[in-house]
Amino acid sequence: MTNKKPTLAQQTYEKLCAIETILNSLLADSGTPMQKRPLYLATAGPEMPLSVIRLEDAPNYLPCFDEADLLYGIPGLPILMSYCLEQVMDIGEESYLVGPMVFFRIDRDGCTVSLQVADLYQLAEFLEEHSIILMQGGESFIAIRLD
Repeated sequence: MTNKKPTLAQQTYEKLCAIETILNSLLADSGTPMQKRPLYLATAGPEMPLSVIRLEDAPNYLPCFDEADLLYGIPGLPILMSYCLEQVMDIGEESYLVGPMVFFRIDRDGCTVSLQVADLYQLAEFLEEHSIILMQGGESFIAIRLD
């Protein structure tokens, strides 16, 4: 039996999840209706780090958000990624996103709800696994591979 010590990232993740659980419990006890709380989403881009944003700020990062955007379901997660079709580059049979994206969580009823700390951790892993460096005309740039 091996007792592998958790990495610093894993320890931080576990502590943040515990804090989130406590905060959710306190908010539930405060009597503030769920629909009155702000919704928190995330945004990222090939050259932009993963950041938490409010729902009303999403069009600042992705102008076509909730209007003319496309949705990409992230396998195994109740999270959707919104992006602009004009910022997809097709190379052969592969598609790559070269612009910003907005991530949001959906509940069982299909309604948008705030992302959780665990979601951010999984989104960071998704971005790391799907980021790729491409070359065009002697220039290199980062893109997100769409499966």
